Amino acid sequence: MTRVAQLSAFADQDPNNALLLCDLLDELLATGNVAESRRRLNAAPAAVGSLPEVRFRAARAELLAGEFAGAAQTLQALIGHLQPIPSGVVHDLAYAQMLMGQAENALRTLDTYRLDDSDAAAFALLRARALHHLRRHQDALAVLDASQSGQRMAETHGLRAMLWLDEGDTARAHFEAQRALELDLNQHEAAIVEGTLALWDRRLDESKAMFEQVLARHPHSGRALLGLGQDTMLRGRVPDARALIERAARVMPAHLGTLHALAWCQLLEGDLAGAKQSFDKAFAVDRTFGETHGGLALVHALRGERAEAEAANKRAMRLDPRGRTAHYATSVLLLDDGRMEEARREIDQLLAASPGVDVAIPADFIFRLRELVRPRG
Repeated sequence: MTRVAQLSAFADQDPNNALLLCDLLDELLATGNVAESRRRLNAAPAAVGSLPEVRFRAARAELLAGEFAGAAQTLQALIGHLQPIPSGVVHDLAYAQMLMGQAENALRTLDTYRLDDSDAAAFALLRARALHHLRRHQDALAVLDASQSGQRMAETHGLRAMLWLDEGDTARAHFEAQRALELDLNQHEAAIVEGTLALWDRRLDESKAMFEQVLARHPHSGRALLGLGQDTMLRGRVPDARALIERAARVMPAHLGTLHALAWCQLLEGDLAGAKQSFDKAFAVDRTFGETHGGLALVHALRGERAEAEAANKRAMRLDPRGRTAHYATSVLLLDDGRMEEARREIDQLLAASPGVDVAIPADFIFRLRELVRPRG
């Protein structure tokens, strides 16, 4: 008989035993059986179901079911009535806030409530993840460097790998990913990093396998959906790629890389209005990101809106002189002036100077796209 079966039998015999119910709920949630845990919660006597320790498990069930706002509301109410506040309640509240895209609130929660050091590794990882969401990569790395407890080291190395990847340091990203995978072959952030590096090196079979491995265990992983979408884009299956990246955007609505990848899918389909909308969303997230200004410049350039394209491109080049989208926009403007060789050289030099940092679009495609979408006079 399994432990779940044993605990279920005991709980059925003594439905008013809150300790037994909590043990059963912990086992159900640990094994991913959210539906049965919620059935048990709904069936519990009211006096038992209203106990703080049971409400805490109910919030965890909500978290696992993707009902982040409900979980946060339940946990916030618990914090208002419990003294001292259990560290698990604080952790899960901050985690729910982060999953709702409220990384600043998550950090505020972690800073507001004094905690013991019983699970320092878990709190360091959560704080680092919140900082990662805010693109404070070096701060996140510093938090992880200060937490050398020996616990959850596979996850720590995996998150370090992701942070270094987003910092553009592929060597350190690969090193940390390998350390994570040596400890846990299924560490999902490390697998995403290795899949992304394979994607950038055009090792598409390898990248596809890595992203699919992650999604088999974490079907809502935004970064894995993004990576598989980009892999699919490189294989020329743009509608399929767009569907995957749109799913990633629903999971990570404020992730700039996802919004830019979606915009490129839309560009590849000739959907300038959709691309403009995606770049506008990216602009709302961060007005100082050069690639977004370059993307807007490219859309204007493809439309033949020269003044707007030049203004946006000027901002893009000031913010990020090496930004790809700005150089693509420059190429289109050069083509408008009849300077074909310079236009081609602009893109060829760009791709040669920055291999393996994104999904590259060759000059010929940009030229064809310009002819396809340019309004006819």
